[in-house]
Amino acid sequence: MADVSLSAHQLSLFYSQIQLRRFDDSTLRILELILSSKDVKLLLELRSKLKEFLRSQSLIAIREAAEKPIEHKLLILEFLVRAFAIVDDIESCLAVRYEGLIMRDTWTVNHLELRVSCSEWMNFAEDAFNNEYYSVTAKACENALLCLKEEEGDYNCDNLWGNTWTISKIQRLEDIAIRLSTCHSVQGQAAEYMRKKTMSIKKSSFSEVAESTASMCFRDGIKQQNIRNLLRLKNQ
Repeated sequence: MADVSLSAHQLSLFYSQIQLRRFDDSTLRILELILSSKDVKLLLELRSKLKEFLRSQSLIAIREAAEKPIEHKLLILEFLVRAFAIVDDIESCLAVRYEGLIMRDTWTVNHLELRVSCSEWMNFAEDAFNNEYYSVTAKACENALLCLKEEEGDYNCDNLWGNTWTISKIQRLEDIAIRLSTCHSVQGQAAEYMRKKTMSIKKSSFSEVAESTASMCFRDGIKQQNIRNLLRLKNQ
């Protein structure tokens, strides 16, 4: 009973912190404390509530920050990535990570320090692949190759072998992701999904560029995964 009461108090405190837009380490520590309960049933209930709350609040926070500086927007996204990871919401965590990478890419012209490295795109591509978001994996690999091309000026003859090996690794992952994405895609449903989602995504992204490249591509990948899960259930 005491565990339930303590969790309720911590949950209320966390809600308050988020609504006050205190996106910092102290708020994340409260979140970790909430999910430290030893009661499995209670833990599942709390995790479900937190996922729903974070998803709804993240959209509101993103809209509110539309006119804020890029640094402020990225801090919010970084917080959300960590929060979604703590509550084990892999889908939202990857979606926000992708949004942040695309946003940095978009602003690189004016903010060179925001440039996304090839290794960052590759880390994301591998995480997306491991969670069966194949179309997103392929896009991330494409971006990784573009980054590598831009970084070629930083390489010398001693790095040539390593650069070639990296390109080969990225291309192999991209080819596998494209094949798997094609095998499992349902063209009609995916097209309908994209049509319906276009307007809602535009309302929640930080910029039009980020909307069209990041959210739409990632959500398409999510849709394909959901379709695959449905097909598996039907075949059982």
